[in-house]
Amino acid sequence: MATQDFSKIYYRTTNCLTSDIIADFAPVSRVLGVDTSSGMGVVFTAMGTRFDMQYVAKEAFMATENYEADTRSIDDTPVAEVMRYVRSEVIAGEQLPEKYWALTDRIKNEESAFGQYKAYSDGMKDGEILFLISPAAADAKKTADQFLKLADSCGKKAYATNEYKDCGYLLLQLGQTDAANAIAKKMEADLAAYETIVTDDSYVLDTLLVQFPELKEKIQFIDAFILETKGAIDGKAEKVVLHESGVIERLYPMRKVDYKELLKSAELLLPKRSGYDVTDSGMAGGLGLYEPENLMAIAGRRMTDLMEESHDVIVTPCACEAAGLNCAERETVLTLLDYISR
Repeated sequence: MATQDFSKIYYRTTNCLTSDIIADFAPVSRVLGVDTSSGMGVVFTAMGTRFDMQYVAKEAFMATENYEADTRSIDDTPVAEVMRYVRSEVIAGEQLPEKYWALTDRIKNEESAFGQYKAYSDGMKDGEILFLISPAAADAKKTADQFLKLADSCGKKAYATNEYKDCGYLLLQLGQTDAANAIAKKMEADLAAYETIVTDDSYVLDTLLVQFPELKEKIQFIDAFILETKGAIDGKAEKVVLHESGVIERLYPMRKVDYKELLKSAELLLPKRSGYDVTDSGMAGGLGLYEPENLMAIAGRRMTDLMEESHDVIVTPCACEAAGLNCAERETVLTLLDYISR
């Protein structure tokens, strides 16, 4: 399970030489045009103000895309870990900006960060497959129905639920490691009972792989599950723009999904990225909700990329990313389950 020990990352961050490189790839930096919220500004400041965290409080909660920064660091600076540490110190020292407390309290109380969330479960609890519905899903019942029909078409019995919400993802991002581990402990026996665990949320997937490494062989993202159990989707001959979460590519290297094989009938379009190799919507598993204006701007920029070429539909396998992109209110982005269930 997760650990939180700043001493292990302190010296790796003090010698970081890549702030300019990382700033270029932070969505918030692109939106605001300043590097104080890029992730690296707060890394350096945190080294010198470890006991006075109010100076970096706002930056730590605005710097949402830290995995991207990690991949750009030439000296392996763990930006995401530093952000988690800073957030935990800000909360512990009660230095959190006032407007952040309501959402923080909800997360600490194990409530969903997503306003539309309602607990929902369906299917056979003693089935072979556990499907963890994204807490960001616009309609959990519809998502459950879609997956249960898919599983049934493959001769599989499944149970679909969102009762675990984000499985502790946001608690981990706030550095509330003990609380996140307590959730994982409660989930442990339930997860072990299933042959396969599937989710349509890349941030839930991230949490499962961090908290349950011993189960990694039976944890699957929705697209890998579809390709393995059902094979190619016999859909329309249309132009499909694909949006994938960067979290998937960076943290789930064993996943091998060829979308040209999965969406065989479609003409697959991979969008340009406005000169930045950033693929996320700004939702960041719910962390983006701390600064809704930034979320809207980041989602809007990504939607500009996705809509640039002539197309018929925009699809993403991640329901949380779909929720983020749809905040821009430009064009409805479908989840992969929506797309194959039309």
